[in-house]
This record gives sequence, C-alpha cells and structure tokens, in this order.
Amino acid sequence: MKLRQLQCLCAVVDAGLNISRAATVLHATQPAVAKQLKQFEEELGVDLLLRRGDRPVELTSAGARVVAWARRALQAVDNFTAIAQENNGEEGGTITLATSHAHANYLLLHAIAAFNQRFPRVRMQVVQALPYHVAELVRDGKAAVGVTYMPWQVPRDVVAVPFMTTLRLVVASAGHPLLQEAELTLERLAAYPLIVPQSARPQGAYIVSRFRQAGLEVNPIVQAYDVDVTKTYVAAGLGVGIIPAFCFSAEKDAGLEVRDVGHLFEPVTSVVLARRHGHLSPYVYVFLQAIDVSLERRRLETLILEDS
Repeated sequence: MKLRQLQCLCAVVDAGLNISRAATVLHATQPAVAKQLKQFEEELGVDLLLRRGDRPVELTSAGARVVAWARRALQAVDNFTAIAQENNGEEGGTITLATSHAHANYLLLHAIAAFNQRFPRVRMQVVQALPYHVAELVRDGKAAVGVTYMPWQVPRDVVAVPFMTTLRLVVASAGHPLLQEAELTLERLAAYPLIVPQSARPQGAYIVSRFRQAGLEVNPIVQAYDVDVTKTYVAAGLGVGIIPAFCFSAEKDAGLEVRDVGHLFEPVTSVVLARRHGHLSPYVYVFLQAIDVSLERRRLETLILEDS
C-alpha cells in the first residue's frame, strides 16, 4: 500500500469520481491515476468503486469506509510534516481560511489585516463559502480552519467550537414606522415587505419558519444572498430586513436604524471549524485568539484531539 494510492482515491472522490479532473489536481495523467486505483483495489482484494465500463460511478460501501480512513492517514502525514517544519523553525507558508461573507466582511477583516502586518511571511488565503461548504472544505483539508455560522450539519471529522452568540436585529430606513412601534411582534413585522436571506439557506429558512409557526404567511420581496444586499434594499425603502447584530454599524450604515428582535428569533451562533485530530499551525492559533480570547490554543487542541 502506497501513500500515492490514498491520494489518488481521495482526489477522485473529491473530483466527483472524475478521474481526468483528479489527475489534473494531482499533476498526473489519467491512466496513471486509474492504475493506482486498480492496484489499490487488488492489494485490498475488494472493489472500492462501482464502474460503468472504465468510468467510476459510485463508491462501494467498503470504498466509503476506506476513503474515511484514507483521509485520516493523509491528515496524519500532513500533521507530521507540519510538526517537523515547526521543530526546524521554518517560518512562512500559507493558511487557507474558509468563511462566510458576513464573517469575512464584518468580523475578520481587521484581524486579517493585523495578522498580515504582524506575519508578512505567512500568506492568509481567504475562501468564501456557505456554512456547510465551509465545513466540507475543512473536512477535506482544503482549508486549515473555518469561521462561520454554525452549519446545519457538522461532518463527523470536523470539530465546531462556538465562540460568539449574536442577537438578531430588524433593520429599516431611518424614520420607518415599524421603528416607532412600542412593541415589536411577528404580526407587526409581517405587515411590512420583508428582505431575508435565501430560504434555501438555514438562516433564511429559519426566519420564514418562525412566521409560519405563528400562523403567519410571509412572502419576502427579496431573498438576499448576503447581508450587504439586504441593507442596500432596505436603504432603498423596499422593505425591512433581519440581520445579525455584528453586521450593523451605526457609523457605517448611515440612513439605517435597528431594533432588537432577540425576543422573536433565536440568536446566531458563530463557530470555528477544524479537522478532528488535525494539526494547526501556531500561526492559526495566534489568529484565532485575536478574534476571540476564548479561542485559546490549549483549549482548542484538547477539543480537536477528542474523539467524536
């Protein structure tokens, strides 16, 4: 059994079982990748992939289990390499950070700028994605760490560490009649055009479900992809929006006003995502603690090394 066989199997799975695409990622030829897979199967004495002709179309049950352990083996190799580099005093490298639009724009920007200034030889690469996709990037080793909302489902091989709980606000243009209400209720909110996150996303689905649970039908006039779109449409007078409190700044969002609706909607939880049993660079721990003091290295290492 060779390390290259594990790399080829995981790359093919990550490429949607497309051997040609996996070969490009591995800087290899398609026949070479296919040969590695066949040799691996022959050594194990079991089919890992169901094929239609020569084309893989599905993982077998054994294949799915082998992939899970192959990822762990490759992760261990990455850990060995990282520990050796640290021990040799090597500086620099690249940290890939996966995060949501809201966190990248409203929470991490200043921390990233300060980090880059402090560690000019370390490259911070930011990848924006939806929460569950952030978790997948971390699980697959394509991102060292993730900072996002709590995903609706956390993969088994990923650790989610909550570090911030944020109330939700209703945001409206200055002087909007909703802001003058003595008490905000779901009924009063439903009386106005709503601008919410896309209902296909957990944040948007949750907001709409709260109205429906109260027997109120709402038809949002805008289902926004990100908070900036919500605030732009609110500023244009097209409706009222519901956003996390950390996404609002009285100084920057001139012309908009907010009211707390924490009594109507559950708060938003932000988490750090890391690979279970993974090794994080010391630079990652420095960066995370700059975001929140609760993200202390010893605590995170303990959580990462725990079994699920």
